[in-house]
Amino acid sequence: MANSKKIITGCSHSGICNIIEYAKKVCNEHLIVDIIGGFHLMNADNCRLDKICEYFKKLNLKSVHVCHCTDFKAKEKLARVSPVQETGVGLVLEY
Repeated sequence: MANSKKIITGCSHSGICNIIEYAKKVCNEHLIVDIIGGFHLMNADNCRLDKICEYFKKLNLKSVHVCHCTDFKAKEKLARVSPVQETGVGLVLEY
């Protein structure tokens, strides 16, 4: 996965799906293997979470490292469609 594409976000205020689409456009790359960061999904309603999960399902990611500003409910729903991995202080990722 040395040449594989990852997206690293801060808090995704503009929407995680919007950020992913913009990154794909700017980098002219459509194969994304990992997304790392905060998805700004605290207390998100089920309709919004369902739409995001449908989007993530289509991405076919190798892993998702979701952290701050994303509550357990959102992480649990995302884990149903994407390989959500534990993320925290001291985490080292090697590709």
